[in-house]
Amino acid sequence: MDFKKLMEYQSMLQKRLRKEQQVDKKIELLSIVNHLTSGPRNIVQKEQVIVEATSRGFTADEVDIYLDRLIKENIIYESSPGYLKKK
Repeated sequence: MDFKKLMEYQSMLQKRLRKEQQVDKKIELLSIVNHLTSGPRNIVQKEQVIVEATSRGFTADEVDIYLDRLIKENIIYESSPGYLKKK
């Protein structure tokens, strides 16, 4: 196997690993939302999710990115400004 092919293969593996890590982070954030929305109305303040997620190692920017993805995928939605609810 020549060096160029080896580098292409390594690049492909790195892309897959990054994608899997992003999926893992999205699942972890959804788990946080699920935990925090266990009340009778299944609603949580977005700020509360950010606080909990940052205590688990997320950055505030990551939380915003993954919450936006979950909203775009219709898994959660913003029921009113600043409040999240599961679908």
